[in-house]
Amino acid sequence: MRKIGIILMTFLGFGCKTKTNKEPIKNVELDFISSFYKKENDEEIKFFRITKDSSNFRQIEGKISLNKDYNTLQEIKTNTIISGTEIDSIKAKLKSENYRENFDNISKVIFVQIQPKSENDLKVLDLRHSIEGKIHQELNSNKLGEWIAGDLGPGGANMLFDVNNWNKSFEIIMKVLNNENLLEKSLILKRLNTAEDDWNYEIIYPIDYDGVFNQM
Repeated sequence: MRKIGIILMTFLGFGCKTKTNKEPIKNVELDFISSFYKKENDEEIKFFRITKDSSNFRQIEGKISLNKDYNTLQEIKTNTIISGTEIDSIKAKLKSENYRENFDNISKVIFVQIQPKSENDLKVLDLRHSIEGKIHQELNSNKLGEWIAGDLGPGGANMLFDVNNWNKSFEIIMKVLNNENLLEKSLILKRLNTAEDDWNYEIIYPIDYDGVFNQM
């Protein structure tokens, strides 16, 4: 019996080692330095975005509109590496061209859409409840905002958060999604309120997202 006990302990010891052999979460470095917008007409918003990752400043230029199915269409025109010394002159130029720094005079709403591989609605629903709860807890404990709505649709698991600081809230949301290994399966969007009852969304993560976003 003693020999059997030793064998079992050895086997369990090896089993424990395999469970802890987990890849570390990669740190995601992404800062949103500035954003500028111009409403060209009732259907189109132009944007300039300056971001910084682990090594580069980038200027990303694009436009947002609605496609024929009334889904958000984001088109990237340029994605250029710039130097930090250029930022002030870029800002001055955009302001001279009547770009504005925000459309947040009404509210600040962040839309998170997770696009999981699972087709099981109950699993996706459980995932949504779990993630929106974790994001809400982090935002709320840092006095940055709260969860306001969520649902499931053809686009994925949708959740909305009302926040009071764009950049700090983005940082927290990205950290939660990254820690849950969901960042690469997610879209993060900024609601652009052009009027009290009229808005569209800017897809800010991935930063070079070019294509259609289904709000449903």
